[in-house]
Amino acid sequence: MDIGDKSPKGSSQGRQDNAAESSANQDEDLDPSPSQAGYRLSIVKCLVLYPIAILPVCIGLLLAYWFRVRWIKLTCRKCPLVNASYVLVKDIDGKERVEVVRQVVVEKNKNVVGSERDRLLESLREKAVVKYIEHRCMRYFYDDLEKKYLLLRGYDSGVKCSAMHSMALGLKHGDHRERLCLYGPNSINVPVKPYHVLFIEEVLHPFYIFQLLSISLWMYEHYYSYAVCILVLSTISVTTSLLQTRKNMQQLHDMASHSSQVTVCRDNKDPMDVPSESLVPGDILVIPSTGMTMPCDAVLLTGTVIVNEASLTGESCPVTKTALPIGTEAVFVPAKFKHHTLFGGTNVIQTRFYSDSRVLALVITTAFTTARGRMVRSILYPKPLDLKFYADSLKFLGGLGVIAIIGFIYTCALQATTLGPLKTIVRGLDIVTTVVPPALPAALTVGTVYALQRLKKHKIYCISPQRVNLCGKVKLVCFDKTGTLTEDSMSVQGVMDVSDKRFYPLAEDPSQLCRGPLLFAMATCHSLTIINNELVGDPLDVKMFNSTGWSLEEPGEDASRFDVVVPTVVRSPASNGVNMELGIIRQFTFSSELQRMSVLVRNLASSDSKMMDVFTKGAPEKIAELCRPETVPQDFKRTLQALTGDGLRVIAVGHRTMQLAWHKSERIEREDVEHSLTFGGLIAMENTLKPETAPVISTLMNSNIRTVMITGDNLLTGVSVARGCGMIASEEQAIVMKVETLCPSSSSISSSSEDLMDTPLPPPPSHTVHYRLLDGVGVAESSVKRHPKMEMVSRGYQSLVLTMESKYHIAIEGSSFLLVRNNFPDLYNKLLVKGTVFARMSPDQKAQLVTDLQSLGYGVCMCGDGANDCGALKAAHAGISLSEAEASVASPF
Repeated sequence: MDIGDKSPKGSSQGRQDNAAESSANQDEDLDPSPSQAGYRLSIVKCLVLYPIAILPVCIGLLLAYWFRVRWIKLTCRKCPLVNASYVLVKDIDGKERVEVVRQVVVEKNKNVVGSERDRLLESLREKAVVKYIEHRCMRYFYDDLEKKYLLLRGYDSGVKCSAMHSMALGLKHGDHRERLCLYGPNSINVPVKPYHVLFIEEVLHPFYIFQLLSISLWMYEHYYSYAVCILVLSTISVTTSLLQTRKNMQQLHDMASHSSQVTVCRDNKDPMDVPSESLVPGDILVIPSTGMTMPCDAVLLTGTVIVNEASLTGESCPVTKTALPIGTEAVFVPAKFKHHTLFGGTNVIQTRFYSDSRVLALVITTAFTTARGRMVRSILYPKPLDLKFYADSLKFLGGLGVIAIIGFIYTCALQATTLGPLKTIVRGLDIVTTVVPPALPAALTVGTVYALQRLKKHKIYCISPQRVNLCGKVKLVCFDKTGTLTEDSMSVQGVMDVSDKRFYPLAEDPSQLCRGPLLFAMATCHSLTIINNELVGDPLDVKMFNSTGWSLEEPGEDASRFDVVVPTVVRSPASNGVNMELGIIRQFTFSSELQRMSVLVRNLASSDSKMMDVFTKGAPEKIAELCRPETVPQDFKRTLQALTGDGLRVIAVGHRTMQLAWHKSERIEREDVEHSLTFGGLIAMENTLKPETAPVISTLMNSNIRTVMITGDNLLTGVSVARGCGMIASEEQAIVMKVETLCPSSSSISSSSEDLMDTPLPPPPSHTVHYRLLDGVGVAESSVKRHPKMEMVSRGYQSLVLTMESKYHIAIEGSSFLLVRNNFPDLYNKLLVKGTVFARMSPDQKAQLVTDLQSLGYGVCMCGDGANDCGALKAAHAGISLSEAEASVASPF
């Protein structure tokens, strides 16, 4: 397995992707312009409907409380949004919610010059009073041009990177006051409802109202003992539910709230200390050298910062954030520039700077629009569970209701002549309370609370009690690999150097390598740092670096020994009394999309100041593509398969030498560095199974619960781990499914036509599905070709006898997974049923797979570590996070 596998939970650089991706996943329900309808109170309708609602013992008001949207439509008249007192907002999930229109007075500042960055912001600043609604903790302001309420965005949308550096002088005080009025305070305030409010909300639930009416009926008929029992049971149920709800709300409030003093630059003056609640998008934040907890999302403008992002990713290893490059004309997107973005709620451990320079960051989002705020909103407003279980439950209750009505009518008709009207109605209601058990909600609540207490004894905590009942329907469990099925720690098993396009035998001790590209790459291509005299970073990088025997040194505030652009120096052990020093000029941090990282390195003893070396490490397949073909060994694929087949994590190394001036090294693009490399060798690392993995998988299999592995790892490594833990039995076959895309040549298309409309369109690409049988049975291949406008050709498909009844397991990579899903619907259903190892899967693909498995009727449980698995954990019926960090709050268990 290689470094490209690490996006789910591997390298510290990969976790930077995790932070951005998890925050993006948590913000899927954010709609900048949801569907809206305006309503205004109608006096005539109110005069007619309120007396009707109040007179029959306030039953109408109770219905209005249960069906608020219906009540607004009945008592109000529809009107343009500009005149509305209430706005009905339809969410992405299709549900309508009533929001009250509010107003805020904007403090005017005539000295502030407007900008064209945000049209909505500039139009709001021209008004003395602006209207807004607060929907899901987000402010939507009325826009005269669009004639609807729009979300007021921060600097995370529509701003060029080059423009951000021009804002380094800070906001003027008047501009800050205006923005504070519009954006509101920078605080994630989760209200904790008082006990009496929670009690009223709980008691007014339809089930408890029915229960109260039933108890009253039984009291009237002198069934005191039964009525008291139900009353006591209901009281216990309401009390336990109320206490649990209040406890969860208080925990969420304590986790989300954060207040501190921060230092900002305003009006191009000396820094000043202000409360963190006063921060607004556009403020310039000074990051202290002693560290801080980020109160907002900000993009780093100067310096370098070491950050712990455990609160977002679940991983405690520090990551390095660098300053946003100067002169970049691209539009800033946090997910794209995540290596330069400090996310709210993360902890800054230390900063790196030179001489008297400050480490500055531009505030881009505040409050609930930050990464931390989005995570809290995902808890406050979870996606509705579209479950067959609940649909069947409602059908069951509906059936009971129909039976109760029939029984009521029959009883009344049968006894109307023998009993009086009142007694007849009472007897009919007895039938209703018998058919629809009033103690049902209380029994369910008590049962759920008891189940939660049993789980708590095993140190399993649940933040979504309604998911407990769903766990009994689980028929499939999806596991992440690294950190879930296997240990987090790894050991270097050996390295394979390259010479003359041939691999040397596996060397177990990298420190004995001759000084060359492979050893230099292991010593420099990482993002390790020193904190409190301890080398910290990703465990893989730490193990790899320590195996070389080299040492790492970082300059402090006194950087006079090195050039200012050399933040880190690695030094070799003394050889003939001489140490070799390599300065890491620049890092191109790890990207899960690119599956690699690179560094620019200079030999400090070299007399040529422009001579620099590029070292790149990453997924072997990706590194081989970036290398010159004549430098890649001919047995590369065979060697890689042999190593990954043994369950090893494999990293490849490439290098090149280039002439580059110092000042250009900070501006050169990644694409200009990572090409025309020379293949440098392979690094093999072992990742062992956890001791409890095999017994757990065995227990699930014996219970007829299917197990699936979803990982970002190498496919062959995943298959090896699946066999080792028992997901794939020794007598069962493992088949690799791979899809190739064949793009037709466009050479036959004539371009000489004078009329471009006559130019024929190129034919769409076709796809071929290949199968490969693993595990020493030889290689058997068959294929299925499909043109988008043709039916699937099945010739040759049966050669591997891929039937639902045969015992085989399919392994597939993420790229092929998408092609099968989009182009082979029949084959995709078979993949969902027979797939066991899903490798090279991105976070979005993990969540999509879980959703598709649910569509087949599976009760799906997902077990991960709370990092890149957040989307899948939230999508599953039962999500189990093995992380104790705050990121795990996205998971029910």
